[in-house]
Amino acid sequence: MNTKIKVGLIGCGRMGRFYLEEMLKSGRWDIAYICDLSPASRELAAQLSPESKITDNEQEIFEDETVQVIGLFALADSRKEQIEKAFRYGKHIISEKPISDTVERERAAVKAAESTRLFSTVNLYLRNSWYHKLIKDFIDQGEIGELAIIRLCHLTPGLAPGEGHEYEGPSFHDCGMHYVDIARWYAGCNFKTWNAQAVRMWNYKDPWWLQCHGTFENGVVFDITQGHVYGQLSKQQTHNSYIDIIGTEGIVRMTHDFKTAVVELHGITQTIREERPFGGKNIDVLCNLFADSIDSGVRHPDLPTFRDAAMASQSAWEFLEDSKNKDLPAIGEEKTLEKILSRRRAMKNGYGLLKQL
Repeated sequence: MNTKIKVGLIGCGRMGRFYLEEMLKSGRWDIAYICDLSPASRELAAQLSPESKITDNEQEIFEDETVQVIGLFALADSRKEQIEKAFRYGKHIISEKPISDTVERERAAVKAAESTRLFSTVNLYLRNSWYHKLIKDFIDQGEIGELAIIRLCHLTPGLAPGEGHEYEGPSFHDCGMHYVDIARWYAGCNFKTWNAQAVRMWNYKDPWWLQCHGTFENGVVFDITQGHVYGQLSKQQTHNSYIDIIGTEGIVRMTHDFKTAVVELHGITQTIREERPFGGKNIDVLCNLFADSIDSGVRHPDLPTFRDAAMASQSAWEFLEDSKNKDLPAIGEEKTLEKILSRRRAMKNGYGLLKQL
């Protein structure tokens, strides 16, 4: 009979609760501690996991020698120090992205991770999705010929400016770095050139829509479009999310509605249409792969690394900076953003809504 893995969670906000819920469902984790500075979050954590010790002092978790894994789900500005401390205390780490709030501090976190035999991973959830794995396998079989063009689009109504992006950065960094990462994962090498255009919607200080195109070092061309600007005040909200990959001989594509994902594979010997449940943020997959690694003593090769996260973060920041060197129009008014935020606070169903305590 396998022994449960003892874990301490730091941060029980929106993302922290996703991890807590999945770990509770899996039955593979002994959630020994939950730490949060918010009294309301601690109260909710106690309701969700009554057997855990609820605390506002993270040091208790680090100093408990029986804790094997620490989950870092608070704000990004806290993570670099927590990562270094966790390794000093001999803990494995599951972290939310980004792994810190600046490129320099992310590099320090990568250095710490690569200087220890302890395991670490980060939530780059698209890598754990069934649809991207299916597409990647089809491409690797040579079914589309040589990989040539990678096109990604992700436009939804949320999160809106002011809803928790202080350290995670504007929309294209906080959310868009997932699409930067998955494009690099498909290409199998680093970005070489880029040209970005952005818009400051509702006269907000940061861009909230960005489109970037360019090349990878191997000559593969990309374009990425991302923004949380897609009809926030529409009577019935919708979204537009897809990947479209073009090879010299075939194509693959995927769309989803956040409930069901549809993959269409048009290869030289096979034509396949696959439709399955979307899978959300795939936190269950990430946690299970990490648990497998702890149990076996061998880090699972499908786990994203801190270096993966740092490189995606750096590129997302570089694309944002490039957009600021162009015409950067401000379209709309602040009063419209106030209407959007007011509506989102009252909504029960919607895109990227913050969980109410």
